[in-house]
Amino acid sequence: MRALVMASVVLWLSACDEARPPELPGGEGEPPAESGPVVPAEVSWNGLSPQVRPTPPLPPLVGSADVTYVPEGARGLSEVTAVEVRLRVSGIVGSASVDAELLAPGPAAYEKHTRKVEAVPTEQRELVFSLPVAGTNIPFHGLSGSWEARFFVDGVPLTTATFTLDR
Repeated sequence: MRALVMASVVLWLSACDEARPPELPGGEGEPPAESGPVVPAEVSWNGLSPQVRPTPPLPPLVGSADVTYVPEGARGLSEVTAVEVRLRVSGIVGSASVDAELLAPGPAAYEKHTRKVEAVPTEQRELVFSLPVAGTNIPFHGLSGSWEARFFVDGVPLTTATFTLDR
């Protein structure tokens, strides 16, 4: 009886493969072949994997700006009451911060405006930034010359527009 128990234990242990390292695919000692990038898959509750669809690329962030003088046709410091810069932007995903820097002739920024914009990538948004001229330091200090409006979306440069205020 003892020999029978011993034979069954030896047979049982020989069937166990825990002590041996797993064999690599492709034969003995060969590294596995490159299989390429791993594609993520969703697994549903029933164990079936639905087909993974690639997400379409988002449209690029695009902007353009136009300048309007108020009153129309005025260009002189004593004539212009305000300058309006209209920014049209598309490609915003969700919520974004749009900054407008209005630069006077010279090294420093004159004004900075910030607006929060919410949009879907396919929508175009129009923002109007107004620079008052009459009754401000612009005519008082004679800030005539070429001005620049720079636009940024979440800190990334978008577009620029220039306008001139004459003496």
